[in-house]
Amino acid sequence: MHPTPSRSFVVLSASVMAHPDRSASAHRVLAGLGLENARVAFDPEPDGPPSSLRSARLAYADAARYPGTHHLVLQDDVTFSEGFVESALSCLSHHPDSAVSFFVEWGSRTAFLARWAVFTGAAAVPVVNPYVPTQALALPRPLALDLARFLTEDTEQGEADDEAARRFLRGRGVQALVMVPNLVEHEDLPSLTGNSGHGARHSVCFAPEGAAHDASVLAAPRLLPMVGWNVGRAVVVDLHHDVPATRRPTLDVLASWGATEPGLRAALDRAIGARPYPAAPDLLFEAWITAVALGALQERHWPGTVRPLRGRLDEPSVARALATLVPGALRVFADPVALRRRADDLARLVLSAMEYGAAHCRPGR
Repeated sequence: MHPTPSRSFVVLSASVMAHPDRSASAHRVLAGLGLENARVAFDPEPDGPPSSLRSARLAYADAARYPGTHHLVLQDDVTFSEGFVESALSCLSHHPDSAVSFFVEWGSRTAFLARWAVFTGAAAVPVVNPYVPTQALALPRPLALDLARFLTEDTEQGEADDEAARRFLRGRGVQALVMVPNLVEHEDLPSLTGNSGHGARHSVCFAPEGAAHDASVLAAPRLLPMVGWNVGRAVVVDLHHDVPATRRPTLDVLASWGATEPGLRAALDRAIGARPYPAAPDLLFEAWITAVALGALQERHWPGTVRPLRGRLDEPSVARALATLVPGALRVFADPVALRRRADDLARLVLSAMEYGAAHCRPGR
């Protein structure tokens, strides 16, 4: 075991991967970073088929331009928290051998783990997406250079850079982590790689004021409730055997834990009261039962952590983590502006569901 270096021994370089059409945004990101050893890596074939791979290859290869211990690659449509570089150096000192992402989008699998981290006090979560969030990804310098070669020589037809990065890291046995709260936010610029139909992809819990992270990493439970943002359906994923065949409808799982559909719907009706919500009732129910299952599992694995959340609503990270669940899950099915306007109500609705799950559901071991 090597001792964890202090942040003074972490020397960071960076590249902003960008398409020339987004030059202004890329240079905004570069200027906001304020790092000496950094540059923009433009797509060398801007008129070619839409792909993030070309600029990603150059961005990771840029690690060879600079001395240092770690190389950070940023996309051209992000914004930073206050004191981002100092916070990033601290995070990398805690996890010097890992791939460290400073962002994960609010509707992804990893986002549901990230909310548990906020609620239970962990500072990072393992990546459980089939891709690594690459909006702001830092790697040890030799690994960044190795990834650049991999993206040049070993990618598959139609593969995106984030999918290739996940395959690369798994193949080398490198841990991929997301820091929570996130230190980077993803802006709503038009997608240049065919992701416009994915809806807004904001942070699960962005801390614009900055955040301090320790070395703790959430120990992920086997079961992970989530909503498939592209289908609007609640499922429970088996993280030990994550294939479509092992995913179960959340309603079925809750039934095995003692809940009934009439009881769940009645509880949702009580929580909503007379207030209309900007989502179809059936879709809102999918988000509700997901939060019920999250609360039940949180109480099972981290006893006594659900009930205090209501008294922690004035903590920005707690409020944000609660408020992003419904918009992240339903972003392509409901008006995102209307969802954003109801952020406080949505946070309380999710909390009510978690409290219901903690009180009324009994997950097995």
